[in-house]
Amino acid sequence: MRSLTLFVWFAVTLVISFPLWAADDPKPGDFAGAMVFSGSEGSLLSIDIPEEVYRGLMQRDCGDIRIFDASENPVPFIIRERPKDVFTPPSEEVSFFLWDGGRENNLPANTDIEINTSGAVVRIKNQGSIPGRSPVYLVDLSRLNYKPSSLRIETENQGRNFNSLVSIHSSRDLSNWVSSDKRQILALFGRNVQDTLELPETGDTQYLLITIEGEAPPPVRMTVSFKPQEELVLYHERNIHGEKSKDGKKVNYHIDGFYPIESIEFILADADSIPVIIKNRYSSDEEWNIRARETIFRYNSAGSIVKSKPLEISTQAPYWELETTGELLFSSAPDCVIRWKPRELIFPARGKGPWTLSYGNAETFPLKAGELLPLSGREELEPAVFTGEKRYEKKEITTKGSFKFGKFLPWAFLGVAVITLSLLSLHIAKSMRKDNHNEKDET
Repeated sequence: MRSLTLFVWFAVTLVISFPLWAADDPKPGDFAGAMVFSGSEGSLLSIDIPEEVYRGLMQRDCGDIRIFDASENPVPFIIRERPKDVFTPPSEEVSFFLWDGGRENNLPANTDIEINTSGAVVRIKNQGSIPGRSPVYLVDLSRLNYKPSSLRIETENQGRNFNSLVSIHSSRDLSNWVSSDKRQILALFGRNVQDTLELPETGDTQYLLITIEGEAPPPVRMTVSFKPQEELVLYHERNIHGEKSKDGKKVNYHIDGFYPIESIEFILADADSIPVIIKNRYSSDEEWNIRARETIFRYNSAGSIVKSKPLEISTQAPYWELETTGELLFSSAPDCVIRWKPRELIFPARGKGPWTLSYGNAETFPLKAGELLPLSGREELEPAVFTGEKRYEKKEITTKGSFKFGKFLPWAFLGVAVITLSLLSLHIAKSMRKDNHNEKDET
């Protein structure tokens, strides 16, 4: 009877402890904040991660982010850099002017051309042509937003055949001209038309000189075309105000949360130049790590401000420090500017909506199999619609010396189960020895 009682106690212990072991999955209320989104059920939803989420994170690998459906069931997700869109800008007509070919080498100078404040050509002084010289046309590209790849020249040919060699010079400032080695043809042979020129792959070209040799009719329209372009990614940024030490040699910065920072910059309020050591650390009680020895500076020159370049970084530390290495002290604390690329969170709209993006918890909840969403890159995404926000108490539970009773309880039951099993085994062993002894006595 006693053995049966111990066995029942052991079984009950295991049954009670099982749900405690299984109760470790996070729920929305385990996090510091939440954002609620709606969308079409069954679709693949996309969220541009707001700055508020980064500000509330307590793990630098974004390990304290989860998605839940309306029943608080976890939904798989993935975080990635937003892909760049590729598009082809439409063709644009450009302005052109007949250049006076009387100058030696047929190359104008900026004193020969009047431009406005944006760099667009207004007129050419003494515009005209000299008999016997090939016409030269100045093409204005200064107002284009993208670099053109080709130039189409439509002529007033009235069906008349022609075949003319074309040479191209390019310039960014109307002073220095670069000649293209490639000689191209502008021609019409019946139905065969050669009216498009490849443009040189030079850098910041603002103007072209097109020299047309032979008997080509005069141009009536010039149009540029573009290659496919990648969308420019605009960085997000945030200013962090520093706190200067009493002796003026150090400035400390605290960045709330963990951002996917790609560069960090320190901006002086006034013209100055200060050699500094840049340090960081991951928590307030760790040692400082030296990241760089730099000189931060600001010069005011000709109405513009020249400043030191941003420091590229590969760490998401929230604590930073500037320390001067020379005798010059900080008169005021420079602002710290952090920059990061936009990132999107993608998840399938499983279960019932709305869906909750929960964030902010020092406790580590490792992602399980099936909680990370695989993507092929060809999926159609639907933007999730923000519908509300929630706030909870920030969960700082893994700080040093903290104690979590819920974590301890399963171990306590396991210990009781082990002790119970040991006592049961000892009792059975004693019973067996007693039975053997009784059998010997009877014999």
